[in-house]
Amino acid sequence: SAKRGLSAIAVRHVRTVYYGVNFPVTHAKIPLINSTMDDRSTAETAKDIFSHAIAAVDKDYGAKVMAEKKWRSKYTDHVCFSAILGAKSKKNALAIAKAGLDEMHDTFDFFCTDGHVIKFSEAMKDTKTTYFTGTVKGTKARVGKPEIKVPYKCFHTGDFKELKGQALIDQAYAWAEHGTIEMDCADAIAAVVRNPEWSDLSGQTFVILGASSAMGPFHVLKDLGANIIAVDIDRPSVWKRLIEEVYYNSSATISFPMTEAYTGQTGNDLYSKCGGNMITDTPRVRNWVRDTVPEVAKGKPVTIGSYAYLDGELHVRVNLACDTIMKDLAESYGHDKTNLHFLPTPTDAYIISDQVDEAVKRNHADAPAWCKRLEFLGGVGKMVPMRTLTVMNDDGKPMHLSDSLMVTQGPNYALAKRIQQWRSVLARDAGSTVSFSIAPATATASVLSNKMFAAAYGGAHFWDPVEIFYSDFSNAIMGVLLIHDVRNPDSVANPKVKPDMNPMLWLTSKAFHGGFMRCAYKFTSIAELAATIYLFNTYIGKWFGIRNMPSTRAAKRIPSSKPPGSPAAA
Repeated sequence: SAKRGLSAIAVRHVRTVYYGVNFPVTHAKIPLINSTMDDRSTAETAKDIFSHAIAAVDKDYGAKVMAEKKWRSKYTDHVCFSAILGAKSKKNALAIAKAGLDEMHDTFDFFCTDGHVIKFSEAMKDTKTTYFTGTVKGTKARVGKPEIKVPYKCFHTGDFKELKGQALIDQAYAWAEHGTIEMDCADAIAAVVRNPEWSDLSGQTFVILGASSAMGPFHVLKDLGANIIAVDIDRPSVWKRLIEEVYYNSSATISFPMTEAYTGQTGNDLYSKCGGNMITDTPRVRNWVRDTVPEVAKGKPVTIGSYAYLDGELHVRVNLACDTIMKDLAESYGHDKTNLHFLPTPTDAYIISDQVDEAVKRNHADAPAWCKRLEFLGGVGKMVPMRTLTVMNDDGKPMHLSDSLMVTQGPNYALAKRIQQWRSVLARDAGSTVSFSIAPATATASVLSNKMFAAAYGGAHFWDPVEIFYSDFSNAIMGVLLIHDVRNPDSVANPKVKPDMNPMLWLTSKAFHGGFMRCAYKFTSIAELAATIYLFNTYIGKWFGIRNMPSTRAAKRIPSSKPPGSPAAA
């Protein structure tokens, strides 16, 4: 009997395949050390975290969240309510963010490679294990002054042009007038172009968590000569690409973690010893970043960004790992010298400005009759209007909720994005500059590999003012906004600018949302119809001489609120 019991425990450990940061035990009354993934429910964990976060300001609703029986289909309602509560006051927003993150850091587990399972907070007490550091300097000489160049290929026409100088400024204001981005986003882009000295990053240090990410700023920072501290998974192919890009094609410098001392190794002998897994080796990566930043930045400000993306529950785990790395760096190096950077999604719940709320309602009022008829359908083809809700904050001012959440993305994705929102709110209040500009829907290679996603993106432009962008463009333009936030002392990312501003409204400043926040309809409802229209125009319509099905692009639009003195749109 004892032998069978030991065998059962051994089997349970064999099934423990997810080492490192992990969801907590939820519905299994067994010792923590014997737990496996089967004893952990991501749904119950998410409910617990949102419940604790909301209960910090509304205990009754917090209990309601915990009692939710249809979490998978109803989680968006609770995410939206947490945003509404945060909009009531800055105090609420801070309380929700702190309670949510505290609950995650206190309850998540850490699977050790020796089979033991301990609490994540306990694992992070390891402050000694670390990596060696390798450093490679680019060999490409700098020629002239750095210049911002944005490769823009229109997703639905295929037309390409390189945007720089006045052409970039004109295009930015054209997008703002059209409603594809916000006016303060266009202002930020214009400011970077008009201050070319900001683009010289030779004296700036950036920590890139997830350096090879398709949406990360690696290429922009590399091209502008930055000092890069790169963190990514320990795969030789990843480090071959990153290191060789810097060495052969830039004047930048890249520092990276290694499992043995750097003695001038080259080729695969170097690449095979680079990298660190942020999920499985979180304490070690945290310690290395903490110790490396002072050596590279030498007391000057540093910017650390979270760009790692994984599917499903892995996305929550890697974001929690990134969060603790960023939090601990800010606390050790100093909030006033540690800038944070995130790339939030447009498909989320946000508090929007009066102008954006007005634009959504006006765009819906002006939508074609065929769109409005489809609102009464059931199932596939039903058009769901963008839901905005106006509530009064504690000062008696209206605050507008925009619900762009996509149920199909799932609660794990929403929870991972809450980690970023909550950390942004707390870090800015603590004195860090935080760059948090909503990024556009981007046609990355992984997205385009799915034919239905690709088709949906191909037809998305039929819903004004939505525009899909390629990853090269998104990388470059979000890099421009990052430069603005860390180089312009007047940016709202700076905690000294508008310090009393409600954080929930600040999160939507400088949004390059690609039209999603102003669209009359939720993207979840237009995706299937957009794919149908795209496929019809591409494969069927041309056979019968029909070039375009009806769209909303002919509808009247309400312009962005352009401030006096802004250049006219081209």
